[in-house]
Amino acid sequence: MMKRTNRVGLLLLLVLATTCNRDELSARSDEALLLPLGEARALHRRADLHLLDGEVAAAIDDVREVLAIRFPAGSPEGEYALLDAHGWLARLLLSQGGEEAERQALAQIEAGRKLATHDSFFRAHLESVAADVYKARAKRLSDPAAKKEALREELRAHERAIAIDRHLQRTLLSLPDLPEEH
Repeated sequence: MMKRTNRVGLLLLLVLATTCNRDELSARSDEALLLPLGEARALHRRADLHLLDGEVAAAIDDVREVLAIRFPAGSPEGEYALLDAHGWLARLLLSQGGEEAERQALAQIEAGRKLATHDSFFRAHLESVAADVYKARAKRLSDPAAKKEALREELRAHERAIAIDRHLQRTLLSLPDLPEEH
């Protein structure tokens, strides 16, 4: 009888130890995500303060620091933070005006697209920022054909954003996808 009690006690001890380890691992995992998210939030706030002082270059540096943060692999929150930062950096770069600013902004959008593992609000937002870049390009260009092409690119970017938003809404509302219109 004593041996069975010892086995049950040992089993309970092992279960408790395993549970404690799981809880500890879960807490570490949560902290491993919360720490970089907190850092990103602080960098965003610092960038906002730099923008209030008219220091666009400093704000750009802050957002680039967000892009250097390492989030836990596969964390959707980390992906969203990085996609948001790519979009914000693209807008900041675009605010400087000119062809080079547009090129750099589109490079940030493309980097975000490559990072995206699934459709999300932040993925759709990247496409909205792309539309803004093409709109700025169309305003800057004087050649009618080039201007028309930039406006076509703006339209395509809006269409991509709309398609992502519609897909997400249907998924969230558990509705069937509609056939694509051509």
